Amino acid sequence: MRSVKRILCVVLAAGALVTSLPIQSIAADYKYITSISLKVDIDLDSGDEVNRGDSLGTNSSDSGNRVYTTSNKYRVVEAEWSNDKELSVGDTPKIIVWLEPDNSGSTEYRFRSSYSSNNVSVSGGTFVSAGKTGGDLKVTLKANGIKGTYDAPEEAEWGSGKGKATWEKGSSSTNYFDVYLYRGNSVVKKLEDYNGTSYNFYPYMTKEGDYSFKVRAVPHTDGEKRYGKKSEWTESDSRYIDEDEVSDGTGQDNGATASGGTTDVGWRKDGDYWYFRYPDGNYQKAGWLRWNDKWYLFDSQGRMLTGWQQTGNQWYYLGDSGDMKTGWVKSNNLWYYLNPNNGGPEGAMVKNSWLTINGKTYFMNESGAMVEGWYKVENNFYYFYPGDGSKAVNTAVDGFKLDANGIWVH
Repeated sequence: MRSVKRILCVVLAAGALVTSLPIQSIAADYKYITSISLKVDIDLDSGDEVNRGDSLGTNSSDSGNRVYTTSNKYRVVEAEWSNDKELSVGDTPKIIVWLEPDNSGSTEYRFRSSYSSNNVSVSGGTFVSAGKTGGDLKVTLKANGIKGTYDAPEEAEWGSGKGKATWEKGSSSTNYFDVYLYRGNSVVKKLEDYNGTSYNFYPYMTKEGDYSFKVRAVPHTDGEKRYGKKSEWTESDSRYIDEDEVSDGTGQDNGATASGGTTDVGWRKDGDYWYFRYPDGNYQKAGWLRWNDKWYLFDSQGRMLTGWQQTGNQWYYLGDSGDMKTGWVKSNNLWYYLNPNNGGPEGAMVKNSWLTINGKTYFMNESGAMVEGWYKVENNFYYFYPGDGSKAVNTAVDGFKLDANGIWVH
């Protein structure tokens, strides 16, 4: 009897061993998907509408708006807008994307329960969140901001009082404006990047004449500057100030008054150039001027400079109004990054250097331009998504594998 029991125990143990082998084999036959890479192509303009639940394309060959991947481990099975919205310049419409493991090959792939921005790369957009639902993965992202020109301000007119200028912002606009006061054809006062929809110009109406003003919407934040362009000018009717109504200059923000002196100070335009005159009669020349929290550069003749300028072995970009730009600037279809830190040198072009901004990494070449596509830095090759410029990591591009640092593994 004991022999029979022993034999039975051996048989049962062997059976248990045999039964466990396929389970171990199956458990080792799937792999977790450690990183996600998506591409977003959006063709939308300010004024267009997106509607919640409307589908986007899911393949690179689809026309119109689409979200797709080049991975062979998973595929995009569905993409849709997440809300109803009429788009304005700078808006970042939200998209919900459903991913499904691609198990058509010999290896079974599975998603992790969740992913963070460290292991989700989105070209043409930004990652919001991701979570597993059943065997699929739901990813929420935002498309890059809508590019366009801001709507011009409306109803530019003179309000109550002798010199109060008022206007209303357009439907697609920022809250910041350039406002210029004119006497005839001469500029008397310039407000730049002004936050408001009214301003009292009367302290600057120190001479008899016809006064008018014009106003335009301007981008203010780094995001607005990257996606939005200044609006067209809106011009007011003229208001005549006769000799008995002129201001004595009290209330001017440049500190000059008419009492015992002159009001011909500050910004002055002569021909095609702007100059800056001090109360002592001297002009700003050959250097930088900080005025109303903005930097301006002048040449040796006192002319305010615009565009790209080199000084002190550094390159700077000065806008149409002369103010020094910081952050992202697009020039001749290339993106540049100008140091935004006042720790210095503020506004200087970043060259031959890595940049990490909002969780994305970029490389600026010797000329300061943001690189795109395959690019060699020191002894390694990296891939930077065209149009976006961010470095690809933990993915494969056209079959070429990139590690966690974005280095081509070969």
